[in-house]
Amino acid sequence: MANMEYISSRQNKKILEAVSLRDAKNVRETGLFFFEGKKLFAEALERGVELHSVFFREDCPAADLARRLDPSVKVYSVSNAVYEKISAEKSPEGVFCIAKTLDKYHKFATIYYKQENFAAGARTLLAAVSVRDPGNLGSIIRSAAAFDCGGLILSGDCANLYSNKTVRASMGTVFDFPILVASDMAGSIRAMRREGIKVYGAALRRDALPLTSLPKDERCCVLVGNEGHGLPEELLALCDGTLFIPMSEKAESLNAAVASAVILWHRYAG
Repeated sequence: MANMEYISSRQNKKILEAVSLRDAKNVRETGLFFFEGKKLFAEALERGVELHSVFFREDCPAADLARRLDPSVKVYSVSNAVYEKISAEKSPEGVFCIAKTLDKYHKFATIYYKQENFAAGARTLLAAVSVRDPGNLGSIIRSAAAFDCGGLILSGDCANLYSNKTVRASMGTVFDFPILVASDMAGSIRAMRREGIKVYGAALRRDALPLTSLPKDERCCVLVGNEGHGLPEELLALCDGTLFIPMSEKAESLNAAVASAVILWHRYAG
């Protein structure tokens, strides 16, 4: 295509800029992030993601895909060697996208303070605390979207929301799902309780309630903790109560992503 620039040098400025987006600091500074694959490319277009540029590997049938792009998007064809440099995938499909961060849906704030950041009338919110694995975080976002969760609150030390692994695990749901990254989770809990939202921590404690006992029509937020250490005591002390997922004695616990999916499914299906 006439408007598609070809790049064969691995030291090209555009290539070095693309590689730099693997660093979360550069994502914050530039307001850009990357993701790969035809599926995520299609999801980004369908969900109205503002693309900055797209790199097609030279053996990828790019013409049909490129026609779907807004004329303002910069399009490049790159050699196989160049694509190897920018790709973070083991078996890349040859489509590398750079997009603008999703300020419409994703907020970064000191505390949760505006109900309008989340879906109106939502019965269920989920808060993830110190979930460090980007695959788990992406899976949590995907489950939250699947089970009609009103929104997700992340502590500031969770995995990078714009990590390629997070985006991939979310299967594109991260593109338009309401998420708040809050640096003060304790303040977030207090603010939700002031707004009449019941807050529960998922924890194995003697006084914990079974998930099945939560009133179906109650507006609530459930906190899910770190994969290895769970929720800190100082946050649990601020909650209205704790809950656990009933399970057989063959397993002691579930990882953060699976526990979140079970909680959200129960709230959705109930």
